[in-house]
Amino acid sequence: MFGIAPSIDPSERQNSAYRWVILVMVTLSGFLVMGFPTTGLSAMFSEIAEGLGLDLIEIGVIWGIGTGMGIFTALLGGAVIDVFGTRRTLVLLCLATGVFGALRGLAVDFLSLFIFSFLFGMVQPILPMNFVKLNREWFASRQLGFASGVMSAGFATGLMLGSRLSATVLSPLLGGWRAVLIFLGLCAIVMAVVWALLHPPSERRPQERPGQRLNIREVLANLRYVTRFRELWVIALAVFGVLGLMRGLVGYVPTYLREIGWGAVEADSAITVFFFCSLIGVVPISHLSDRLGNRRLVMAFGTSMMTLGTLLMFLVGDNFWGVMLAMALAGFTFDSFMALKGASITEVDGLQIALVGSALGFGGMLQNIGSTITPPLGNTLSTVALNTPFLLWAASGVFATLMLLSYRKRKRHSSH
Repeated sequence: MFGIAPSIDPSERQNSAYRWVILVMVTLSGFLVMGFPTTGLSAMFSEIAEGLGLDLIEIGVIWGIGTGMGIFTALLGGAVIDVFGTRRTLVLLCLATGVFGALRGLAVDFLSLFIFSFLFGMVQPILPMNFVKLNREWFASRQLGFASGVMSAGFATGLMLGSRLSATVLSPLLGGWRAVLIFLGLCAIVMAVVWALLHPPSERRPQERPGQRLNIREVLANLRYVTRFRELWVIALAVFGVLGLMRGLVGYVPTYLREIGWGAVEADSAITVFFFCSLIGVVPISHLSDRLGNRRLVMAFGTSMMTLGTLLMFLVGDNFWGVMLAMALAGFTFDSFMALKGASITEVDGLQIALVGSALGFGGMLQNIGSTITPPLGNTLSTVALNTPFLLWAASGVFATLMLLSYRKRKRHSSH
């Protein structure tokens, strides 16, 4: 059906027309394996809770297990990509994501759903790092922002459609939440097969040994090496701030708006505005970073917009158009920021492409820490006043902006 993938020398990849095939695959994978299943699960939580007899706390545990696991799996996952290459890890991770994702549809109680979600959360968060490294391998810097934006657009479209279609269209069509989770798992397994056929075979470098294995000492040594780059710390800490802001804002706004008197439909529409504006902005803003030749400046603009939108949520109260404007401002640059943070990490001055996975793993760890600790910290401030959490999340955005503006490129690092 697809034929055999051509063998393309790594030095020729960035000039090969086949890079567009890879970009289509990365974008489709982001949609089917990452974006759609993520919000698709949350959209079906009421149905799942009723079917398994779960309470709100148990639902919260299932929802948070993926981000929590990402703190620990990101570092190891990045190292795995560096050691075994993008082709093998892509096939194995898509396959594992599909199997563990589908098994959730067979859960009979909280414990079995937790175990399958735990396993799913171990493998799925590693996939985006693989996609980012693939883009870096196949696209030169002059096109990397655009490629990253297109990839993020696939992910963002999946997030938006997953939340809208899973519970209202797929569940009635397929016969319930179990069938939807199994179906999405099968989609990931199909993507694993397609990747095996379409990703060109890797050319083994002379220094690589046959049967190379993951060596923990080597993983730690690579991690120590990449963390010596101040530029990586700057980007990773900015991502820490932004993900804390985004997860806090998106998780709290529907509940907050209901508490201040909004109806359920109006409250949920605010999140739709966030993701829709993010989808509109992702490709043009990411491409702008190619034209300007300064990704961090565009990222700082993005964090400023997110901060402004979050601060506006603190000020506007229950004004409908004020809330919609705030969510549009906060959402407009989010996915472009996420696209550019991956591209920026792969372009850190002096960082060898063989260690890009380790660098992305370090960034992923801080990203997941921000996603895990900042939202509940903000929620605790709701006891002061219902709009107080927005101040903490806006401060998190200010921190991200200051980090990005604090760094000035020095002379290129000497290679070690």
